[in-house]
Amino acid sequence: MLKIQTSLDWANTETEIQKLGNVLPAFRHDIKKILESIRPEVTKLGNLEVEDRRMHSSATRRRCQQQVDLINERLKLFAKFHLMAVLAQ
Repeated sequence: MLKIQTSLDWANTETEIQKLGNVLPAFRHDIKKILESIRPEVTKLGNLEVEDRRMHSSATRRRCQQQVDLINERLKLFAKFHLMAVLAQ
């Protein structure tokens, strides 16, 4: 299952999603839009992680975890979309 723990995990996850997109050429445009919607959230997570390393506060750690949860929820939705696309073929 697609999941990230930190913003550094995104590169591998994005590559996996792109490989899945190659299997479904009819949905390649939709997958590209999904990736474009997740990238800004990953950038925001990266900025929060930098802030957390600077401040070492529980509030920034909590915001980082909330951002990770948001991204993982979107990845879960992508997995459902992918399954439906595969079944539709």
